[in-house]
Amino acid sequence: MNLKEAFQAQNRLSELLAYIGRYISDDDNIMTVTEKHLRSKALAGQQDETVDVSRKDEDAFDVGKLLGIWQKVMHEKETLGLAIGKAKAGMDFNLDAAVDANKSRRAFLTVLQRMAVRKSSHELQKREGRGYVFNKDGNQTEYVYDIDRILTIDYDRNKVRAMAKELNREAETVSLKIDEALLKTQVDYELKMDLSGENRLIIEEMLED
Repeated sequence: MNLKEAFQAQNRLSELLAYIGRYISDDDNIMTVTEKHLRSKALAGQQDETVDVSRKDEDAFDVGKLLGIWQKVMHEKETLGLAIGKAKAGMDFNLDAAVDANKSRRAFLTVLQRMAVRKSSHELQKREGRGYVFNKDGNQTEYVYDIDRILTIDYDRNKVRAMAKELNREAETVSLKIDEALLKTQVDYELKMDLSGENRLIIEEMLED
């Protein structure tokens, strides 16, 4: 498999582990609940009854076997991870660093793109100002006035646009390099399980083996 396929398999294994974790975290799936109706103690001659009031799914998994499957899936993920690590070590650039750097580029590019379209502006706020003066009788009197709220950009938009253009070019170049590496880099590993289909179906198939 190539590196892209290996990462996809790794993600599916993580999803499967999480699915199992959620399943066994639900008390309804791992506990049997019975109620003993002690009728004979309340009234002589009445029969006691034990009732299963569990809320298990009809297709509930055997918990003990499910724990074993979690261990098997975990081992598969660890082994695949080691194989991916060896494949990445043989590349002519650091894939993880490239991916992380491109995330930062993409995030900052969004900031620059917003800055590039910002404009200076002003807003006249009618009668928003309040002031006080003394009138001819010496009394303090309030008066109102308009406020012109002015917003001025503190940067050169042309420089921002140029930086955004260059950053986008760099990000695209690195993305192409990453995509090419994911397709061409081979991972020396063969999956021991079929990861196609829904998580429940995968587990059911594993239980049948």
